[in-house]
Order: sequence, then C-alpha cells, then structure tokens
Amino acid sequence: MPQGNAEIVRRAFDAFNRRDTESVIDLWTADAEFRPAYIGGGLLERAVFHGHKGLAEFIELQSETWDSVVAEPVEISDLGDQALVEVHLSAVGRTSGIPVDRVTWNVFRFRDGKVAIARVYPSKGEALQAVGLEE
Repeated sequence: MPQGNAEIVRRAFDAFNRRDTESVIDLWTADAEFRPAYIGGGLLERAVFHGHKGLAEFIELQSETWDSVVAEPVEISDLGDQALVEVHLSAVGRTSGIPVDRVTWNVFRFRDGKVAIARVYPSKGEALQAVGLEE
C-alpha cells in the first residue's frame, strides 16, 4: 500500500479519537460513505453515513453514546487501493457505564488521496470476504 494510504488511516483514527470533526472530514471525499458495525452500544444493521455531514453526525453520536471511546488501528494490510485494518475498540457506555472491549475489522477504499468508502465488520472473515480474500 502506498505509504500515503496507511498514513491516511492512522490520521483518520487519531482525529476520530480526538473528536476532531474538521480533521476527519479533511481526510474523506465529499461523497464519502461510512458504514459502522456498531452504534449506540449495539449492532445497527444498514446504518450508512453519507458525505461530510454524515461523518460529522457519526462523530457527534459517539459523544452522546459513550463516556469514552477509542479506536486504535492494530494492523493495516496492503490491498492496493484499499486497506484492511484490524481495530481495537475500547469504550464505556455513557448511561450504563458498561465497558466495551472488542476487535473490529475495517475496510477502507481510497480515491484521489482520500477515504471514499469505509465499512466496519464485526469479524475478520466478513471483512476478508468483502475484499475478495479468505482466511
């Protein structure tokens, strides 16, 4: 993977963890699409956040849902114009106080030096299948 894409992924997670909406948006295309696996402490199927407005909404939702949430990229795999990222997610529910500690798998697709599409999968197998690979 070009060093630039790995750096974009690292910077995106860093900005997300700081809740720096402007820096997150700067790393994504205007027509970006983000599909998280988990929202509000649970699985929300078919959730899609579109464009810069959608990304800002997702970041705001994190502060409403979690007392703290940190997503750290553990490993970034080279897949050409996309990346497969193992992510360690740690969070504490704002209302419940229940800690969440899990691994997710993110697939990023890049266009013109920015993230165009990202999707989060709860399992490595699903993420690998999404990029046409097998475990």
